[in-house]
Amino acid sequence: MERGRVIVVGGDPLAREVERALTAGGRVAHRVHRPSTRELRRRLTDDVDAVVIVDRDDVTALRAALLTEYVRPGVRLIVTIFDRTVAEQMRRAIPDCHVLSLADAVRGAIVGPCLGPFLAAGRDGDGLVIVRSADGDGDPIVERLPRPEPGRWRRTCRRLRSQLRPHDRPSRLLLCSLALLAGLVLVEAALVGIAHHEPLGIALYSAVKATTTVGPSPAVDHDPGWLQTYSTLAMGAALAGVAVFTAALTTRLLSRRLTAIVGRRTVPRSDHVVVVGLGQVGLRACLELRALGVPVVAVERDRDSRHLGIAKRRGIPVVLGDGGDRSVLEALSLDRARALAAVSSDELTNIAVSVAALAVEPSLRTVLRAGGNEITRETQALFPIGVARDVQRIGAAALAAAALDLDVRHAFDDDGAVRLLHADGTVGALGEEAPANPAGTCGPTSPPPGR
Repeated sequence: MERGRVIVVGGDPLAREVERALTAGGRVAHRVHRPSTRELRRRLTDDVDAVVIVDRDDVTALRAALLTEYVRPGVRLIVTIFDRTVAEQMRRAIPDCHVLSLADAVRGAIVGPCLGPFLAAGRDGDGLVIVRSADGDGDPIVERLPRPEPGRWRRTCRRLRSQLRPHDRPSRLLLCSLALLAGLVLVEAALVGIAHHEPLGIALYSAVKATTTVGPSPAVDHDPGWLQTYSTLAMGAALAGVAVFTAALTTRLLSRRLTAIVGRRTVPRSDHVVVVGLGQVGLRACLELRALGVPVVAVERDRDSRHLGIAKRRGIPVVLGDGGDRSVLEALSLDRARALAAVSSDELTNIAVSVAALAVEPSLRTVLRAGGNEITRETQALFPIGVARDVQRIGAAALAAAALDLDVRHAFDDDGAVRLLHADGTVGALGEEAPANPAGTCGPTSPPPGR
């Protein structure tokens, strides 16, 4: 039986890559850019099996999908929509609609190298599925592992390290001044209690009153000179501590708080992944890493990014700044990080971030969103910038596989060739039958190690 044509709607480079991937997969594909209703009626003949709508704007993609359903009801639709609320409404309105954003299509290819020397990784029920290169020329090896869950003691230490070592100066001043005031209260209370045999409540009351500069402790008025000297110095230190604490607290309250001192949005200090660029790909990578139990912190230089609110609601700490700035990277404990992923939409920016990160920590595992063009190849030939992933080609292969009605979990790069991980655990390329790979599917083993 002859297979029908596939129509690709879109004018950006991703749409062209989808058309190229479908053609390489043995299907006849035609691409149109924002067609009118009349042009769609002319294109959507009975021999069209599927329509792939590729657009970075969710509203434009939604409109094109509704128009296609109106012109040709029941045709198989693959639409790139990032917003999950819009995607859910789309599935309800058009039953034969498959929603797959570029970020969802490539997150496994980005998350895998962040966890270790893997081609792809992602959730698999209650566990983790990873794809690693074969030792020889064979097919990639697929392994299912238990989801990495650090022990209670390790989680406690990680949380305390994050809370006691905030990355920004106002938070550090806030904690240091608070610790100074607490120490002065305890010492003052101990001296009053020991020297005058006062009850604990009265000693603490006098110490707090003196430390907060409300007034001196009356118990010290007739004490020896050394104790009065100490009280004078302590009140001066308390005055400075209160001023610093007030200034730091005011700065933090009035600033845009995308990180926290306590709670889920504290900036991790060990075994974490730094994601530079909080676009669609970066946000999905952060959410996937967080779901896998890996601490993550995002860096975004656009203070008006629409994804900042989503990250805040989902408990992802976000540092506002330039990811290529060495001072920003040095504050993120790269020496104890698992990896850094530079996934902004600008390839040159990602290369610059990778170079800056390796200058801070030469042994850091770096993953960058970059195409297979001359810029990336020339840079890799001169400088080890890390693992480069061509998001356009990988995402196009995943969208083409969805158009061909293939049940694919992940698309990934395998030494320059895009491969597909099918739902049954087999690996193949677009346009070929998925090979049986029983030897490559393993049972539970030890979870992937951190750095």
